[in-house]
Amino acid sequence: MVELTAAHWIYALFIVIVMVTMALRKDTPLVCIIGSFVLSWVITGNLVKAVQAVFNSVTVAFSELLGIVVIISLIVAMAKMLEECGLAEMMFRPVQKTLKSPAIAFWVMGFVIMLVAWVIWPSPAIALVGALLLPAAVKAGLPPINAAMAISMFGYGCALTTDFIIQGAPGITAKAAGITPGDVMAKSLPMLIVWGLIALPLSFRSVKKDLKALGGKVVEWAPFEMTAEAALEREKWTKAAPGFKRIALWVIAILFALDIVGMLVFKLRGGDATALLGGTVGLVMVIVGLGVYRKEGFEKLADHSRAGFMFGVRIFAPVFLIASFFFMGSPGTAKAIFGEGARGLLFDLGQALANAVPLSRVPVAIVQAVVGGITGLDGSGFSGLPLVGTLSQALGGPTHLNIATLGALGQFFAVCVGGGTIIPWAVIPAAAITGTDPVEIARRNLVPTLLGFVGVVIVAIFML
Repeated sequence: MVELTAAHWIYALFIVIVMVTMALRKDTPLVCIIGSFVLSWVITGNLVKAVQAVFNSVTVAFSELLGIVVIISLIVAMAKMLEECGLAEMMFRPVQKTLKSPAIAFWVMGFVIMLVAWVIWPSPAIALVGALLLPAAVKAGLPPINAAMAISMFGYGCALTTDFIIQGAPGITAKAAGITPGDVMAKSLPMLIVWGLIALPLSFRSVKKDLKALGGKVVEWAPFEMTAEAALEREKWTKAAPGFKRIALWVIAILFALDIVGMLVFKLRGGDATALLGGTVGLVMVIVGLGVYRKEGFEKLADHSRAGFMFGVRIFAPVFLIASFFFMGSPGTAKAIFGEGARGLLFDLGQALANAVPLSRVPVAIVQAVVGGITGLDGSGFSGLPLVGTLSQALGGPTHLNIATLGALGQFFAVCVGGGTIIPWAVIPAAAITGTDPVEIARRNLVPTLLGFVGVVIVAIFML
């Protein structure tokens, strides 16, 4: 029988407070810092050590998640560079020619967004692919609101929920759950398939209704605007080094194809896969910098890298503070914060709950899904991953249910809700690139997404 101490109850109390804060659509770092301080004071019994533990927990979280931040920042930097010099437009020119009808435009644009989002993350993928394919899609008769649905459902609902290539989401979930990212990704695949088979056709059904109501009329649409300075820079560099760019296209494609082959052949996962991809991104930036920008490549690479890392820090800064609190309850990271004698508070709570209440796979799956969805209400999707990861460890261990399945389930709900499908403040990137109303996008995505969630929970129950 697990003996619960004051530290256990305080940890549980602040978890509830964090969830309530998220449900109220408020940012949670403030609550997490207070929780870290109070919990550390109770554990150490020393005010000075408690203050130090607050800082130490953030540095531990930063250390654990740094690789994820760096790879995403580098990829965003590369995407900005490719877009500015015109290489991105050259890459997608063949795809633009396939957009012959609204139906084809919806599915092709969606799948391209999904594939690119797996490689460079949804936010830069939306800016990159959306800007290049959207004019052709609208010209083919696809209304901008329907294009926004495709962007959000494929880019976030499919790509970011699983994050197979960059492995940012499964990396955070796995770290908190004490398992490997590969375990989480393996369990995510059946959930992705079921959700996609349910949600995507239902989403397209809504598109067909819109097309029928329009009666073949093309909706007027003005492309998104960029600053005058950025437009001049882009015009300048899209005309530069045309011969080199044709060769560079093949070199870049071969390099990333070799990365994927290498990941499969050598079974690279987690940090190893991230390192391979990140090194390739760096090499691509150097190749483009020297080949296209020539003598200005030194400054351009630095400028785009700065922009990429500013993006990464802006996205992950609150995640560090949130993760620092939840890592205090996970056995591995708790030891890095408090020393070797630290206990896994959340695991103990889960075991006590399992002893007190006969938990089975159905209620455990529903609890994990609901908690994941609630954490996504803040519009991030990633801020709740430390919680769903530690919770999967807490519930899965004592009940002997599959921890990786629980982690993947919580991750899918957290990212699909918060990453950008059914809450207006999370679909703003798709709304901005298409010039549509985020509330309307979220409304149209709601039923397909929720029915897809039902399928995900059912398949997760069988997988447990």
